[in-house]
Amino acid sequence: LEEIVETVIERMGDVDIIALTGEYAKGIDSGNIEIIINGLNVNENYLENIKPKIKKKIGRGVIFLLNQKLDPNSIILYKKIIK
Repeated sequence: LEEIVETVIERMGDVDIIALTGEYAKGIDSGNIEIIINGLNVNENYLENIKPKIKKKIGRGVIFLLNQKLDPNSIILYKKIIK
């Protein structure tokens, strides 16, 4: 997950929050990892292109949810520091 976060932040630009959500955030390994990415001008094409690479690397599918409300079980992986 750490590698996914670093890659997304590096290539996506203006990301405010990246959070793990869904069953994986609750400790249930369903085979899919749901990640919320909130920010302006998020490059959806890039996210679609890295999904197969991530699946090959970690053996799990990744579902990116853009600009979604965090639920109580969400685990924040990255939060932009506003100065």
